[in-house]
Amino acid sequence: MKHFFKIFSLLLILAASLNFAQELKLEPKVIVPADVKWTVAANGIRTSVLYGDPATPGFYIMFVIIPDGLKLPPHFHPETRTVVVVSGKFYYGYGSTFDESKVYEMPQGTYFTEPSNQHHYAYAKTGEVLLYIRGFCPTGTTYVEQAGK
Repeated sequence: MKHFFKIFSLLLILAASLNFAQELKLEPKVIVPADVKWTVAANGIRTSVLYGDPATPGFYIMFVIIPDGLKLPPHFHPETRTVVVVSGKFYYGYGSTFDESKVYEMPQGTYFTEPSNQHHYAYAKTGEVLLYIRGFCPTGTTYVEQAGK
């Protein structure tokens, strides 16, 4: 069953990427796990941009690792994103207030959307979580409490 979820997750990622591949002018490129370059934020979140530049307009693909135990307070992004949980179990809710009773439990293989400017929050409470995220730049994160100031 474990292998099914890995294969299912990879197929979701591939399917999600292929519909844009026809519109993008892609060059041959392979990134094996040993070559993935990670950036670590102050809160411990690791990010690896696989395609594009999140600071400039255009399509991007990235991996994000949420460390075990990290709660992400309500926040939003300027762009619409699609996300696949590649590994781990992610707890995720929509809204401006962190409410653990209203989170979705998202196991490996789950696909979800983050509409632009939609407030949401998350929690990696049962282990590290690896996410595959794609969208159109520029991207950013604004915490709800910052937006109100």
